[in-house]
Amino acid sequence: MGIAFISEEFAIKNLPTYAGGLGILAGDLFYTAEDLKFDFYGITFVNRKGYNSYKIKDGQIVREEEEYEPMEYFVKYDEDFSITLENNTVIKFSIWRYYLTYSKLFFIDTNVPDNLDTFRELSDRLYYENNQEERIIKSLILGLGSLEIVEKLNLNVKKFHLNESHGGFLAIELYKRLKDIDKVREKIVFTTHSPIAGHLAFDYDLVEKYYEIPDEIKKISPNKLDMTKVLIHLAGYKNAVSLKHKIVSKRLYGYDLDYITNGSYHQRWVNRKIGYLFDTYIPGWRNEPSKLAYAGSIPLNEFRKIKLQLKNELIEYINTNAHINREFSEDRILIAVRRRLTEYKRFHMLLWRLEKLKELDKKYKIQFVLSGVFHPKDEFTKNTIKWIIDTMSTLDIPIALILKRGEELEKYILAGTDLFLHIPRPPFEACGTSWMRAGINGTPTLFSMDGGALEIIIDGYNGWYFGKNIYDPKEHDEEEDITSFYNKLDEILKLYRENNDEYLTIGINAIKTIGPIFNSYRCFKEYISKAYI
Repeated sequence: MGIAFISEEFAIKNLPTYAGGLGILAGDLFYTAEDLKFDFYGITFVNRKGYNSYKIKDGQIVREEEEYEPMEYFVKYDEDFSITLENNTVIKFSIWRYYLTYSKLFFIDTNVPDNLDTFRELSDRLYYENNQEERIIKSLILGLGSLEIVEKLNLNVKKFHLNESHGGFLAIELYKRLKDIDKVREKIVFTTHSPIAGHLAFDYDLVEKYYEIPDEIKKISPNKLDMTKVLIHLAGYKNAVSLKHKIVSKRLYGYDLDYITNGSYHQRWVNRKIGYLFDTYIPGWRNEPSKLAYAGSIPLNEFRKIKLQLKNELIEYINTNAHINREFSEDRILIAVRRRLTEYKRFHMLLWRLEKLKELDKKYKIQFVLSGVFHPKDEFTKNTIKWIIDTMSTLDIPIALILKRGEELEKYILAGTDLFLHIPRPPFEACGTSWMRAGINGTPTLFSMDGGALEIIIDGYNGWYFGKNIYDPKEHDEEEDITSFYNKLDEILKLYRENNDEYLTIGINAIKTIGPIFNSYRCFKEYISKAYI
């Protein structure tokens, strides 16, 4: 029995074929399926021009090309594949493959000579389309193209796992063929990963220029083709990615979902030096992450020594590669944000009250690194980064910007920082996974009360909370949240300075609580038992 896992992005091999958490999770499950010897067929776009990466030059934000050459990493099938749309419009595509033993990944590439120029470029850039028509065509290619790949290659696929609604035309096509919703439900698993993103909706007039929608589907979603609504109806199993996400989805949209909380692939995200420490004191952790529960056996002084080495490595990287206003140093507490940058994640919250920030710096000596990327059409984030650049020049507090992403960079930051911030505006964080990767590297996190962290974090034991746990955005009080954030931050920084042993113990507690549960082995086994079998 095999599963076809459809996702617009996959993070593998340190390639720029992903934007954020959705792609990281897809990649983590890909590697996990291999370890667990489960037949897993991932299908995505080749994304040869990546998502986005930036640098700061003369105070300006400059986008950098991320283009990579697929033939350096993958093997190409000799034959072409195709889908046929309305008016006999044929879109051809080739397939690049990346095979492990049990896990296989297929990359759709529309850059073939027989296609129109507008079609040839569709698979190159992640989440970048010029208009709604291109978005529709791209969704049709992912959905119908995934069916074409499975059928033409005769893959042993029992179910299709659709991640977000990008590949949703696959389920509609199955309904057109089978004409039986119950039979479709036997084949479809649907996971929604966000309350506010990934929910595609199209005008029927625009869709049906390219693809006929059955009347039964229009009855499910009468006004527009709401792909999330349709997939929830057509999927035999549908889930949110944390308990709170399940509750929020029910309250905001009426979606009745199960939940499987995300997990990170521990072998991939543990920094090498931390991994050597685990090898010594937690033998067998690589094949059985539940053994990370024994992290309390790590001597505090050895843990401190490794964390200090990692901090100095990160500081050296920042001083050499980041856009900074002044040098970073070991004696300052290093605070980090490392995320996909978008408005609701409040990535710059530390800088919202500069007088309070200066007060904290005077008392404790701090430095802040912000790392992540954003969509080129996201004007809010672009303007915010410009504001940060201007603000940096007025501060004596060391601030760094690293506007890129990547597996190795992520491990540098997550393992080398003293305090990680995971501070999205409730209730919009579905789960979050960056805090999991920080936790298994022994870095404690300050959280807003949202996402999957609510299932494991105990304030003052393995991390910290600020603010309130709300389920309706109307209940959110931003000013109250800001006050709570700075007060809790003051408390944490004081602990770091006055009782560093206790602070480090909280980092070890993060390993022994987050590691055994919030890993991709547990997550994938839940998908097997709940969704696949």
